[in-house]
Amino acid sequence: MTRYWWFEKITPHYSHGYNVIPIYEKRTPYQHLLIYKNQLWGRFLVLDGITQFTEKDEFIYHETIVFCPAASLDFPPENILVIGGGDGGVIRELQKIPEIKSILQLEIDQEVFKACQKYLREIAGDYSDPRVEFRIADGAKFVTEAPAESYDLVIVDCTDPIGPAVVLYTEEFYKNVARILKPTGRFIQQASIPRFYPETLPMAYYRAQKAFPVVEILRAPVPCYGDEIAFIMGSKSDSSRQPKRPYQGRFYNPEVHLASFAIPSWWQDLLHK
Repeated sequence: MTRYWWFEKITPHYSHGYNVIPIYEKRTPYQHLLIYKNQLWGRFLVLDGITQFTEKDEFIYHETIVFCPAASLDFPPENILVIGGGDGGVIRELQKIPEIKSILQLEIDQEVFKACQKYLREIAGDYSDPRVEFRIADGAKFVTEAPAESYDLVIVDCTDPIGPAVVLYTEEFYKNVARILKPTGRFIQQASIPRFYPETLPMAYYRAQKAFPVVEILRAPVPCYGDEIAFIMGSKSDSSRQPKRPYQGRFYNPEVHLASFAIPSWWQDLLHK
């Protein structure tokens, strides 16, 4: 079986190297898709040269992006919108919350979903669940048309703001998300890795502030990314720092929730440059 070293170029001066077995490759209408296997990390998904997750540590990212907003709500979430997340990891974690009544997932790239269902099926939730509706659709367009105050949670599990995800980091997008959130709802989106892409977090943070009265930053240590990843969380009502339900995962728990909002000083400095 073919093995070789594949290098993920993080910056012009730094890369990650993986000894890989190639599993799948395709150029979709939106991006270059690769699936590799590595002895340490297991199978992992690469889009446009950037590792999205590995089997070894994906649960950290997926539990953070689901349980941090869900636990901060006054009441358990019932109606959820997921934009992106074609691997299905967000669906898997949401299905652990029994009070949820409906999950609508919008993925723009059908090839990502198909590839993950075939080669990374263990990551994904159960798409036969009657609570789950999956559509191939443009999430940015959808939020311009959806009824106001429809969702308890809007989870944007997208790539960095390049390629098809650029429109998911605009003021217009954030204002549309705020419009379709219920008054006590929550919005969450990954904001890249400040160590390597320091411009993304302040960009997303300040644009989201134009739409949400409360915007907070949280973090999660995902080893395959090489440093902590940032998230922004938006609310129309109050802070999300205090967990109101004792969700437990392999990574997430109420103590981790509190710690996730403790932001390093140098991240704070990025917001004021």
